Amino acid sequence: MFSFFKKLSGVEVIDIIGAFNLWNALRARYGSIETLQMYRNFIHDRDFDLMLSRFLSTFMKESKLLEEKATHYSVTLPKRPAVDIRIDKKLDELTDRYIYRRIYEDLVTQMVVLGRCYRTTTSNDQLRELFKHALLGHAYQFQVLYKFGKLKSWEDNPPAYKPSKPIKTEDLSISEAFHLWDHLNLRYDHLQLVMFSISFAHDTSFIAVLDMGLIIIKKQIEKLEELCLNYSVQVPERPPAEMVQRIDPEAMEDQFMYRILLTSLQNSIDLHMRAVMETVRNDSLRKTFIDLFKDEMSSYDKFLKYGKAKGWTKTPPMYGALV
Repeated sequence: MFSFFKKLSGVEVIDIIGAFNLWNALRARYGSIETLQMYRNFIHDRDFDLMLSRFLSTFMKESKLLEEKATHYSVTLPKRPAVDIRIDKKLDELTDRYIYRRIYEDLVTQMVVLGRCYRTTTSNDQLRELFKHALLGHAYQFQVLYKFGKLKSWEDNPPAYKPSKPIKTEDLSISEAFHLWDHLNLRYDHLQLVMFSISFAHDTSFIAVLDMGLIIIKKQIEKLEELCLNYSVQVPERPPAEMVQRIDPEAMEDQFMYRILLTSLQNSIDLHMRAVMETVRNDSLRKTFIDLFKDEMSSYDKFLKYGKAKGWTKTPPMYGALV
C-alpha cells in the first residue's frame, strides 16, 4: 500500500481547516464503525453480513490512517468507539431491508463529509490526497451496497423519466435526467468562463493551462450532448462560439480570474458527487458520472497546485508545524 506519511523536506504544516477536516473525518468514521457494529447483531442474510464485515474492516484501516495523521499534526482526536458492540437478542422488527437503508444513508453522509474534506484541504497536498483516496473508495463501496440492495429488492427506484419519444437504451430516472441536463449546463458555463478568462489573461503559462482545460471541457460537452440526445433529454442553449472583448484587459487580474475558476471547480466536485449518489437506476450512466467525478478531481488537483506555485491561492491560518 502506498503511504501518505513520508516527511516533507523542511517544515511540514497544516492549516486550521485541514486540522478540522482530520478531526471531523475521524469522528464520522467512528460513527460509521459503531453503526455497522450495532446493526450486524440483527442481520439475517449471511451475504449482507459478509459485505458489512468487509466494510467494517476498511473503515477500521482508514481510521488508523486518520489517527496517525492527526497525531502527526498534534490534532486532538475524538473519543474512539468500543472495540465491538455485542447484542445477543435478535429483533425480527429490525429487518435486513431496514438495516440496508440505514447503512445506505450512513454511506451518503460519509461521502458528503469526505467530499468537503477533500475540496477544502488546499494547503497540504498529502492530506488532500488521503481524503481523495478515501472518497473514491467510499464511492466504490456505495456502488457495491446499492447493487446488492437492488439484487435483494430492498431498493426503491425513483420515478422513471418519460420523454415524449421512447428511449431505445436503458431507462433513466427523473434524477438522472436532471443531472445530465445540469451537467451540460455546468459545462457550458465553464466553457464560457474559461474563454472569457483566456481573452483577458496576461501570464503565458496561465493561458496555456486554460487552453488545456478548454480541450477537456469541449470533449466532455460532446459526450454529455450525445447522452442527452440518446436519452431524449432536452439540451440547453449553447454559449457563444467566441468571446469578444469589450473592456480594457488591464482591468482584469490573472490572480482574480484564477480564484474564480478554482471556486467553480470546487463547486462542480459537489455536483458530480451528488450525481453519483443519485444515479440509482442506470448503471452505465453512473459509470459516466464517476468518470467525470474522477476527471474533475484530477483537474482540481493540478489547477490548485499550479495556483499554489504561482502564489495565487489564499492560505488559511496555520494550525501547527513540525520542525
